Amino acid sequence: MEAFNKDKISKFLEVETDRELASVLSTAYKTLKYNLYKVHDEYKYEVFEIKKRNGGIRRICAPISGIKRLQRNLAIILNHLHSPKFCVHGYVKERSIITNAKSHINKRIVVNIDLKDFFPSINFGRVRGLFMSYPFNFDSKVSTVLAQICCFDGCLPQGAPSSPMLSNYICYSLDNQLLRLARECKVNYSRYADDITFSTNLKELPSEIGTIKESTLFLSDRLTYIIEDNGFAVNREKIRFAFKSNRQEVTGLIVNKRINLNRKYIRHVRAMIHAWEKYGIDNAAIEHFQKYNFKNKKVNNYSHSFINELSGKIGYIGHVKGKENSVYRSLFKRVKALDPEIRIPLPKNVLDSNTSIIFCEGITDGMHLTSALSYFKSKGEFVELDIYFYQYTKDIEINNDRLLKACQTRNALKRSNRIEIYLFDRDVPNINNKVADLPLLYRSWGKNIYSMLLPVPSHRSFDEICIEHYYTDEEIKTKTKKGFRIYLSNEFDKITGKHLTEEEIIYPNTSHLKASHPRIIDDNVQKLSIGKNIALPKRLFAEYISRGNGDFKKISFENFRGVFEQISQIVKEATTS
Repeated sequence: MEAFNKDKISKFLEVETDRELASVLSTAYKTLKYNLYKVHDEYKYEVFEIKKRNGGIRRICAPISGIKRLQRNLAIILNHLHSPKFCVHGYVKERSIITNAKSHINKRIVVNIDLKDFFPSINFGRVRGLFMSYPFNFDSKVSTVLAQICCFDGCLPQGAPSSPMLSNYICYSLDNQLLRLARECKVNYSRYADDITFSTNLKELPSEIGTIKESTLFLSDRLTYIIEDNGFAVNREKIRFAFKSNRQEVTGLIVNKRINLNRKYIRHVRAMIHAWEKYGIDNAAIEHFQKYNFKNKKVNNYSHSFINELSGKIGYIGHVKGKENSVYRSLFKRVKALDPEIRIPLPKNVLDSNTSIIFCEGITDGMHLTSALSYFKSKGEFVELDIYFYQYTKDIEINNDRLLKACQTRNALKRSNRIEIYLFDRDVPNINNKVADLPLLYRSWGKNIYSMLLPVPSHRSFDEICIEHYYTDEEIKTKTKKGFRIYLSNEFDKITGKHLTEEEIIYPNTSHLKASHPRIIDDNVQKLSIGKNIALPKRLFAEYISRGNGDFKKISFENFRGVFEQISQIVKEATTS
């Protein structure tokens, strides 16, 4: 798979022809046409069936190499463009069955629902319609070609690299509606692919979710309607619930008191190692695949496949329980004694102990500041400033309240002498005095922990600064090739929400326009003639700047100098005190 080039995000969104699409997907135009239109449908995929543990059959459609390459390259772009909701955990970078299970730990009731024929339910028309809507907004011809790349037999094939990511896009409305239902009922909701989970500490399961009668759960009409209205169906045979007194599982993990593995899984891994120790690798491997090859895998080299499966299982135990867990370390030592070359991970320190860590209020702040620091260092400024902007995973929702809480509690937990700086925007005035000993722009919390306010850049006459305000208004309004851009609140009439100079544009959330300073608007700006949002999300704005796409390469970082001067002062104080 080719390394991802971030320029492809903007190029992909600006595609207007199938020839341009082929270029973005790193494929010759004639190759694209050959794979889509010359190869007969029956030769595009290898179709086979594998047995499920419950005795059912799963149909797998594996694309030929030419189509697989198109799908993989497309999946990479879709992944970088995707901003999944916090409740979605399947096929999302840095999320897993573990993050999916976390919100359901130690609950009184856990409900599991399975969506029937998940990928086959997503048909060609739904995929084509997806590409014609926001954030893609492709015309019908390009959308059709993309759907042809992604679909087989009129639906998403299970086995195609692009299907998982597309399913998350398709489920956006489903997740929104189920999340809204969950909040109304005061229950937790999460989804991992076709596995839906609700949990609650209420004494009884809310009737809006379902009713438990004689050890059977009957889903509510409203919940069933939401699922079916979004083009899916409930697998009635896989509706499960469990009270706290029973074993509660979420995507295969036990969640009664903490996230844990089923004891049978660990016993099975120990049995594999014991067989290897007692009978040798060859005999252990043959016996294992004779007994436990549930999916009828084709095994060419028993010993090699056995080692791969065992190392994967032990790695999974370490992933769930942690690399310092005694069970994991015991299994690790036993297997290493049998084969010192076996690849099983141990924890590693990523950062040098002298590197200072900056925690910002969100993902985009660090992106802007990383780009700005790179600019200054290329000019020979701040070259001695060794700092790292912490990269939040997408499942973490950070804001100034949580950042302040971290400052207040971190002192009791911190063990190293590393400098930590928690960087706050100034757009919430009542928090400023809590994070800075004004007129100083920072505060020390002990143990090299500091909080810091963004300094007001010289070109701004107001205090309520967020990271985008370091650019000039004209720079903030820089447009993509398709005309998307960030808007400022002072561009709109505060009462009607209409744009002051462009009649076709309106911002309906007028309460956001009342502030005396220009606020950043990156969503829900409607162009009436097309009825679509035309605002550029902050994340894409930051990515366009960091890559220097189009007119974004003209944007200056000069106004950020004060931020790094202040950080340098804090680092100097911390290292000399």
